[in-house]
Amino acid sequence: MARNLLFVTKGNKEYEEGFSYVVELSRALKTGIFILMIYDKSLIKTFEDSMAAAAFAEAGETETAKEISGEWLRKIEVETSRRTDSLIEKYCKNGAPIKIRCKAGVGDIVSNVKKIVENEPGIEMVLLSPSLSDKGVVNAKKLLKNISRPVVTMSKLSKANM
Repeated sequence: MARNLLFVTKGNKEYEEGFSYVVELSRALKTGIFILMIYDKSLIKTFEDSMAAAAFAEAGETETAKEISGEWLRKIEVETSRRTDSLIEKYCKNGAPIKIRCKAGVGDIVSNVKKIVENEPGIEMVLLSPSLSDKGVVNAKKLLKNISRPVVTMSKLSKANM
């Protein structure tokens, strides 16, 4: 069974924060990296998709309704793959090769992490990006209660004058 570190980050412009640390830790521990990017789906987008899907379903176009529901998920999977390739290009060119996989998640961070940990028994540690831990986005107590892996929260360096 492959050993992996689970790097959890928001799928926003700060997605790469903390990744350089995860790469160094992965090389030191000789593990792979599993990246989980969490995206927020706006209420307006959810409502629009639901209304459009309902309209097509009422008209007997069930396949179109299903396509509308899954379109946004396909887009974020593509975006996650593109961002992961960017991280690999930027941080993994030098040094020993690292096996890296990625997945997009939507909504609640804890339930997404729990699902990954349950389905990927090789996950040895969960590392939360500063994009999650600095802003109090994730409920650490709930996370620790729901998974049985060590959890590391990363924070940004302070910008204090030295």
